[in-house]
Amino acid sequence: MIPAILIYAYLAHQLNFIQDDAYISYRYVANFLNGDGLVYNIGQRIEGFTNFGWVVYLILLGRLGIDFLLFSQITGFILGGGFIILAFLTAREVFDERERYFALLPAYLVGVNVSLAYWSPAGLETAAFAFMAALSFYLYLRRSRALAASLALAVWIRPEGAVVAGILIVVEAILKRGIPRYTLLSSLLALVSSLPLVAFKIFYYGSVFPNPFFAKTGWHVEHLSSGLEYAGRFMAHYGFYGIGFILPLVFFRKLPAAARAAWLFTVLYCLYVILIGGDVLKVHRFFIPVFGTAAILASVSLWHLACKLRARTRMLVLLVVSLPLLVLTYVLPKSFVRQYNRLEIFFTKKMTTQSSLLKASDSTNFSVAIATIGRFGYELLGHDIIDLVGLTDSTIARHSEEPIPGMETTWKERKHNSGYLLRRAPDYIMFSTGIKPSAPAERALLLYPEFLRSYRAVGWISPMNPGVTLYAFKRVRDVTGDFRPTYPVAYVENFKAGLDAYGRRDHRKALEYFNRALQISPQPYNLYLLYGKAFSHMVLQQHDIARPILHYLLEQDSLVFEAHRDLYLYALYDGKPEEAALHLRWLEKLIPWDVEKIKADFARRVLEGRSGQQP
Repeated sequence: MIPAILIYAYLAHQLNFIQDDAYISYRYVANFLNGDGLVYNIGQRIEGFTNFGWVVYLILLGRLGIDFLLFSQITGFILGGGFIILAFLTAREVFDERERYFALLPAYLVGVNVSLAYWSPAGLETAAFAFMAALSFYLYLRRSRALAASLALAVWIRPEGAVVAGILIVVEAILKRGIPRYTLLSSLLALVSSLPLVAFKIFYYGSVFPNPFFAKTGWHVEHLSSGLEYAGRFMAHYGFYGIGFILPLVFFRKLPAAARAAWLFTVLYCLYVILIGGDVLKVHRFFIPVFGTAAILASVSLWHLACKLRARTRMLVLLVVSLPLLVLTYVLPKSFVRQYNRLEIFFTKKMTTQSSLLKASDSTNFSVAIATIGRFGYELLGHDIIDLVGLTDSTIARHSEEPIPGMETTWKERKHNSGYLLRRAPDYIMFSTGIKPSAPAERALLLYPEFLRSYRAVGWISPMNPGVTLYAFKRVRDVTGDFRPTYPVAYVENFKAGLDAYGRRDHRKALEYFNRALQISPQPYNLYLLYGKAFSHMVLQQHDIARPILHYLLEQDSLVFEAHRDLYLYALYDGKPEEAALHLRWLEKLIPWDVEKIKADFARRVLEGRSGQQP
């Protein structure tokens, strides 16, 4: 079994990172250690996390002067290794001593599981909860009195600990065909030991359920569809397309009680994950607790296919079949997991950079509304951060506006309350993909004239990629009005489609979408829709069309820095120093931090011999 743990350790080292969502918990921990209470925003008692016991553990580490970020990773890594050991111990409860070699296969299947290696050192409670869920199932098989303590710890780590308890009650009731006294008593003891947690939540936060429960849950067809898609991906990567679940069902009556319990536990837990709509984080996080039992089912299937063969032949079958199973378990999800790993590492770096640039350019105690509050919020301790999708905001989570007909989205977080957000008038509003609206909460804002009138984009040239501008919308005017969405949804959808086409560098297609959006939209137009149109014409060298649009933008509002920047470059190319100086003064007022970079970029182009071309 040691080789399985070594393989896991190598994979975890290769994928080592901290998931953006972990920083939400870190911010709660940091605020508590700073004496501001167990809150995300100072003075706002909202439970915006779903891992209470994990947060308490990190607070204890912090009180001892230990780097709780580093030790959250170390603890997760150790418990991930413990999960592999539990898979082996549980498999031994299924196979008798004569078939002990079949008990090794689940440990190796879990050891080569890149999703376990992905999540264990990611800073979240994922490995800790998976370990306690697996331990609870193992103790159930052993009929141990320690099951109550294991279930209690699972509940403290995540609310789904109660789901684990409920599933074990159902499993025992089905297999026993009677009252499940053992699991009922264990669950009751776990409930009693969890009463202090319940009391604290009611007293401190005013609710037993964490706020993300209200922000994420919903009973819609799309919700169930997301759950099925999430489960389908799990089956494709780790369930051998359902074979590992179907074969044990064929032999179900012949299976020992422990194997039947493993099948019921795994299937019921998978059904739960489907019903809650899966997870917004795509790398199988919610299925980690059943990776061990799912691997055991694969091993049980293999044993039953070979059980009538002689002992030596069974060993040969085990060796011959195990190798492709291990290879498939590693290879099938590998590219998917590594892609998300790279994206998450890049995203947290981007959020760190963006928060640093914002702090450097604004020394006030500004507030920000954003849909991705993890690393960004942790870097801005002391600033009010409004979560656009409601994870740490009870008004958005519990009093969301109705879904907007015609608005398409791939986001699982669909809660939003734009009217409430605009009444709060944060100093900055930031979209997850720059100037492009992606989340429903972001797209909904573009339907409100108050947002279009009161917020203007500011930008920073990215130090990570000088060709990319990082954007935020800054409040430049008082936010007043009726706060009703009066613009059509179709204009937003076409605007986003145009920006998507721009991202693919298909500017002719982008112009089709932009023009369509302008035809649908009432006036005054979204100025950034007009700028998107102007920019695409610039890229297509259609400068006679782009320039009038840029001038029109500044006639509507002189605070559009992109128009000043592009007209400044036009003036320099055309040899019009007075006009260039006028736009430069505006740039020094709107984005002073990037003026020298814009000048240097123009000088570089001249040195490269491009001074005769249009920008």
